[in-house]
Amino acid sequence: MLNISLIVMLIEAAIFFVTLILLNQWLFKPLLSFMEQRDAKLENELKAVSSNKDEAQKYEEEIASILEKARNEAAKIKKEAADEAKAQANKMVESEVAKIETQKVAFNKELEAKKADLLSSLEANSTELKDMLSTKLKGIAWKSY
Repeated sequence: MLNISLIVMLIEAAIFFVTLILLNQWLFKPLLSFMEQRDAKLENELKAVSSNKDEAQKYEEEIASILEKARNEAAKIKKEAADEAKAQANKMVESEVAKIETQKVAFNKELEAKKADLLSSLEANSTELKDMLSTKLKGIAWKSY
């Protein structure tokens, strides 16, 4: 049969409880404390990462805004430069057209003057030319008979 001794059972229970108390004191509390510290550290790092992510997003938005402003400013400057170049080109074309128009008017006046001189010269020499022409025609007419 079984010999169950109450004293041995009480001693074993006392040893078991003392072992639990010592394990709790030396092993479980430090281990739980370490795990809580690790969890707190991870949570702080996650918050820092989240904060850094938000900050990075804010900087990205600011950079995008600055780039958009720069693009708009560049487009504005480009348009102004193109408009200014067109205006200068138009002024140059108008100037050249005016110069050519002036030269055309002067040339027409000179041509009219030469035409008038030629007409007056022809009128002055018309009688002489008629005489020369009639002499030639008479000479040709006599030769052909």
